[in-house]
Amino acid sequence: MSVKKAVFRVLYLGVLCLCGGLMAEQDPKELIFSGITIYTDKNSTRAKKYFEKACGLNDAEKCKKLAEFYFKANDLKKTLEYYSKSCKLNDAKGCMLSATFYDGVIKGFKKDKKAFEYFDKACGLNRALTCTLVGALYCEGYGVTKDFKKAFEYFDKACELSNVKGCYA
Repeated sequence: MSVKKAVFRVLYLGVLCLCGGLMAEQDPKELIFSGITIYTDKNSTRAKKYFEKACGLNDAEKCKKLAEFYFKANDLKKTLEYYSKSCKLNDAKGCMLSATFYDGVIKGFKKDKKAFEYFDKACGLNRALTCTLVGALYCEGYGVTKDFKKAFEYFDKACELSNVKGCYA
C-alpha cells in the first residue's frame, strides 16, 4: 500500500471518529464518499451497500451506480429498477438508460411505448440527444402518431441544447 493511501485512510478514519461514525447520520453525501472510496479499493460488495443506502435516501446518482453493479452482474431486471428510480428522481441519464430497455436495444426486453415516455422525460430534463430521438419518433410515427410540428419542436430544443443532429433534422 502506498504512503498516500495509508495517510488518506488514517485521515478518513479520524474524520469518521470525530463525526460520530459513518452510520450515525444518514447523510447521502457521506454515504457517497464512503461508497466511492471503497469502490476505488475494488471492494464492490461493500461499496454497493453504501450506494444502496444513498439510493434509499433518494440520491439519483447512486441509484445509477447500483444499476451499473447489477448490469455488470447481468441482473437486467434490477438494472432497470434502479435506472427507473433515478429517472423518477429526475435524473435525465437515468431516464435515457431506462428507455433503452424498451426500444429494443437490450436483449430480452420487448419494444414498448415506455421507451417514448422515458426519452420524453429525459428531453424535458434537457438531455439533448433524447430530444433528437423523440423528434425522430414523431417524424417516423414510431410508437406515436406522426406529427411533423411536434418533431420540429423537439429537434429545435435539441439544437438549442447543442445537439448538432437536432439542428440538421
